[in-house]
Amino acid sequence: MKIIKQSIYGKSFKIQKKIEENTRDSSVKVRGWILIIVTIGLAVFSLLNVASASFYMSVVKYKDEYHFIKKQVIFLVVGIIPLCAGLFFNYKYYKKVKIMKFLALLTFVLFGILFIGTIFRIDAIVPSINGSRRWIKLIIVPFNLQPSELLKIVYVILLAKGLEGCKEKKHKNLEIIKTVAPVIGFFVLAVYFQKDLGTALHYIAIALVMLFFTNIELKYIFRVIGIVMVIGIIYGSYSYFLGDTTSYRNRRIKAYVNGVIYDEYDNGDGYQIKQSLIAIGNGGILGKGLGRGTQKYSYLPEMHTDFILASVGEEWGFVGTSLMFLAYIIILQLGTAIARSSKDYFGKYLAIGITGYLFSQIIMNVYVVTGLMPVTGIPLPLMSYGGTSLWTTLLAVGILYNVNKNSTISVEER
Repeated sequence: MKIIKQSIYGKSFKIQKKIEENTRDSSVKVRGWILIIVTIGLAVFSLLNVASASFYMSVVKYKDEYHFIKKQVIFLVVGIIPLCAGLFFNYKYYKKVKIMKFLALLTFVLFGILFIGTIFRIDAIVPSINGSRRWIKLIIVPFNLQPSELLKIVYVILLAKGLEGCKEKKHKNLEIIKTVAPVIGFFVLAVYFQKDLGTALHYIAIALVMLFFTNIELKYIFRVIGIVMVIGIIYGSYSYFLGDTTSYRNRRIKAYVNGVIYDEYDNGDGYQIKQSLIAIGNGGILGKGLGRGTQKYSYLPEMHTDFILASVGEEWGFVGTSLMFLAYIIILQLGTAIARSSKDYFGKYLAIGITGYLFSQIIMNVYVVTGLMPVTGIPLPLMSYGGTSLWTTLLAVGILYNVNKNSTISVEER
């Protein structure tokens, strides 16, 4: 007993504890740095691909082969702001009442502007692009903002707050679903009425990922998935057999079914998928080389946006595409590890929500590009051309880094 009480024992115990704390601190820092380095690496890699995939369209439309890549570089530079905001703004402030009210107000204002602009066809504020009004024209800078992309982070934060409350109150099953259903329903319907079915489905996918990590029994989650699938099958069947053929959405669904079941892609609504598959097939193992792809020469329209994966497949081949997906896997694995090691429920749900947001968006884009899903406007995170999607992803990664920094090790442990 005397030996145990001696100071030498106490010192060795403190030293051992300090070593463990330093080791854990070091692993958290390494995890954070890997997350940032891989994210920036993908964003820089995207510049090469956007430059290659867009230069022909830049010449045709704007008589400037660098038009799109110059804007994308600006988007990336400006993206440092949301990235740093996520990095340095403690994530725990997001669940404060004032912040929650502000986020809710921001959501209503942005969706309200879109709704009013669409109803009254105010092109000066809500321009019609490719037949839909999903963007708000910014007055100060010559860019358009897509609220449905930016508000994905707000959506995750609101769900994380709601699920944290369910955890604290020990809610289970239907109680949890009833708590978050109003948030899910509002966002999904608001996006759906913008004629953006793909993004509406993405919002549902994010919610399902987050619900999977709650106290809900799996049978309830499978029931929700089953209901969504039944609605999708009924809606798709109606669109295919009885839907209005003048509807752009119905024609896309019909082209998708014909492609998947009959392997038939026409030169109308199935044209993009047909050319996308040709591009990926042309790439082979090693690809044609950067800038040597041919599908960008008016064969595959808008290749630098939602179909950037086809360009990567054609010019970098299977090897280059696999390395790109390896980078995505690293980010997703880090996000899962951060959620698992987070010491408060809001941090856990926030981290898993961001990870689910990235994972589902990557999967949906891959499915679209390879013809496994009807064509929708779902960009590939960090790779597709566009400012709003890039800024949202960088903000999400910044928040993920902050959760890793401030939640995985408590103040007492430090």
